[in-house]
Amino acid sequence: MSVPPSEPRDAAAGESSAAALPPSGRAAGLPQDVPQTPLMRQYWGAKRRCPEALLLFRLGDFYELFYADAVTAARELEITLTSRNKERGVPIPMCGVPYHSAQNYITRLIQKGYKVAICDQMEDAKQAKKLVKREITRVLTPGTAAAQSGEEVRYLAAIAPGPAAVGLALLEVSTGEFRVTECFGPNAAAELRQELERWRPREILHPSQSPPLAGPLPPEAALTPLEDWIFAPDFARRELETHFGVIALDGLGLAAHAWAASAAAAIVHYVKETQRSRLEHVDRLGFYHARQGLVLDPPTIRNLELVEPIFAGEDTATLRHALDQTLTPMGRRLLRGWILAPLSDRAALEARLDAVAALAGPLAAPEKGSAAVAAVAAAAAPVQGSAAVAAARAAGEATAPRRVAAASAPRAGAGAAAPSSRPPRVMVAVSAFGRACRRYTRRAGSRLARAVRM
Repeated sequence: MSVPPSEPRDAAAGESSAAALPPSGRAAGLPQDVPQTPLMRQYWGAKRRCPEALLLFRLGDFYELFYADAVTAARELEITLTSRNKERGVPIPMCGVPYHSAQNYITRLIQKGYKVAICDQMEDAKQAKKLVKREITRVLTPGTAAAQSGEEVRYLAAIAPGPAAVGLALLEVSTGEFRVTECFGPNAAAELRQELERWRPREILHPSQSPPLAGPLPPEAALTPLEDWIFAPDFARRELETHFGVIALDGLGLAAHAWAASAAAAIVHYVKETQRSRLEHVDRLGFYHARQGLVLDPPTIRNLELVEPIFAGEDTATLRHALDQTLTPMGRRLLRGWILAPLSDRAALEARLDAVAALAGPLAAPEKGSAAVAAVAAAAAPVQGSAAVAAARAAGEATAPRRVAAASAPRAGAGAAAPSSRPPRVMVAVSAFGRACRRYTRRAGSRLARAVRM
């Protein structure tokens, strides 16, 4: 364990103290060699609830870390490691960060794959008669932390292995996007790996007695084992029915997908426990078939530069940049998902093109009504059949009936227009897509020519 050079003596004492501290004591209760003070008893009571997380313990204007947590945080954040209780012969390693700027330090820890538990003061220290009451208000993990930018996507995944299938659930906590699927058959493991490579979750939940996959996983994914009963089908049914307010899983389209439901319930339970919230913004769930669209393996996504450039700093070389005419971060995230999961069903493609073309005018104009938002939601949701397609078409028609009518009607003096098998708004969308693809192809060709000359 490396130690920052700023405090060599305290750091060495901190390491020896942390090494002498038994792991069972850190997780189960107050060790024998720890000073029996009210503050330390309160600290270990909170630490016992989240033994796997780095505990930020609020003391006045600082968040303090103690023992092994302090040694780890000092190393990762490059801050000074000190110690307290030296005069009694039992130094306690500690380090701290200011309360008002703690978010920057928390973000750095989460980006390195650590979990962080926040223990806040629940009452004013000036009004407290004895020890200030403190409680853990939230636990931040790589999959539940808020994205640092509007375009960043941070998926939390859960894997529920079953005898005949493997359930996979993906949740983007900040936006509430929730999707589930099942992989089955002899190629279930390969399909599951492809899905994980496609969506690249930051954290993967799995039963403690079942490893998620044999072999390497996405490098940025942190593994979190949960107790096996959280993935039990009976618990999944009760959890999902309670959260979504349905009387049966049929209302969610999961009646025949028990292991997908188990993965979804594990995510709902985990996020509620760590965030200490009711998760009210997650109000819908969509089942999709992993084999429903065009399957893109990770080398194809990387080599074609669909969403990320091969070389850093060349963001304009991607297909996503060539197609991107979105106006909001949510739209950019949606476009990224569409590129990574291309549709292969004609009806779904028609519905999506209808909605995009109908929204191109209303979203750029001052009048942005709820119908436009409904069209986006209908086009973005996983297509479940003809009803969803009809809803998307109806939403697209409702956004701008005057514009659609004007585009479809013959011009004055030009005579009757010839009937078209494709609505004009779809032709506009297809034309824009073609132009963007040609720009992307020319740019990729010029880069390839430069590479050959080199």
